[in-house]
Amino acid sequence: MRMAMGIIAGIVVAFLCVFVVEMIGHSLYPPPAGLDMTNPADQARVMEAMPVAAKAMVLAAWFLGALAGAWTANRIAGRSLAGWVVALLVIAAGVVTMVMIPHPIGMWAGGILLPLIAAWIAQRLSGSRTNAVAG
Repeated sequence: MRMAMGIIAGIVVAFLCVFVVEMIGHSLYPPPAGLDMTNPADQARVMEAMPVAAKAMVLAAWFLGALAGAWTANRIAGRSLAGWVVALLVIAAGVVTMVMIPHPIGMWAGGILLPLIAAWIAQRLSGSRTNAVAG
């Protein structure tokens, strides 16, 4: 039960963190006016026009969300598996976003690697056991 609660809490924390950091990024680097974000062509134009710092904010959101969510999950579950599950869900959400909206290859690499690094750091910081058996 602790494993499930940890994963659920971790997911909530991760996606809230991603949301907050991405909103900060959008306020610092707003998309160009007059674009329809439901139009795939306009979505591609936004990614092309987006400054590197704005792309870095997105990657930071995914990293920090995975870190906070994995740490939360590990602390509640008492096992590192919970944090790894959260990190994999952050990766899955990032991949879905990158498939729907064209992203440069560097964001693909960061979107997959940074949450994994975050989960590893969270495992070290939380002091959770590496035993994958649910408790």
